[in-house]
Amino acid sequence: MPGGRRTDRISQRDLEVLEFVARFGVVPREAVAIWAGTARAVTAARERRLREAGLIEVRPGFGATGRIVICKRAGLRACCREELPTPRPSPATLVHSVACAHVGAQLERDGHRVLSEYEIATREQAERKRIYSARTRDGRHHRPDLVVLGDPPEAIEVELSDKSNRRLDGIFRGWCLAIAEKRFGRVRYLCSPKAMPYVTRAVERMPVSDRIEIERLEKRVGRCGIRTTGD
Repeated sequence: MPGGRRTDRISQRDLEVLEFVARFGVVPREAVAIWAGTARAVTAARERRLREAGLIEVRPGFGATGRIVICKRAGLRACCREELPTPRPSPATLVHSVACAHVGAQLERDGHRVLSEYEIATREQAERKRIYSARTRDGRHHRPDLVVLGDPPEAIEVELSDKSNRRLDGIFRGWCLAIAEKRFGRVRYLCSPKAMPYVTRAVERMPVSDRIEIERLEKRVGRCGIRTTGD
């Protein structure tokens, strides 16, 4: 840990929470509390310890996201996850990243083993193979937002905005192929109200639509104050 800056107060549980932040990159305070199962006062005290130790950065959020927590390079070293990148959040991606962190926190709180998009990319780079990505008809690859590990794994997509029919059809054909190859058991889309009709129609056009499930994103993150009407 960095040069003697109150790191004696950092507990093993603090490091576990720090690793969660490192894995998901851009994490709202509420998602940290969900993952750790802590109330506001305990969450705030832990955040203060990690910030004073130079392991995290806390920034203002955007819209209804609330303040966000980012793991610094020293934090990656402290939790032994130096293979992961240091995130660079932008207004264009912040709401989506926050929603993914909320979903990941709740899935892991429920006992699932989850890979974040950072972890998916890192594993694929290490293995030099697109083990978790869908291959589209034009030869490109599409990476899911999250993967729930299992035999077979499940891909999770967090969809906040509308996409063109052509783009959605290409992605869904890739997922159909991945399911046919038994690389995934199913794909689950968590949609905002804005995205829901586009995704629903795209799924109905697919031959294995029963293996692609659609849920309202509000069921996962609505109580955390994230607006899901668009990104």
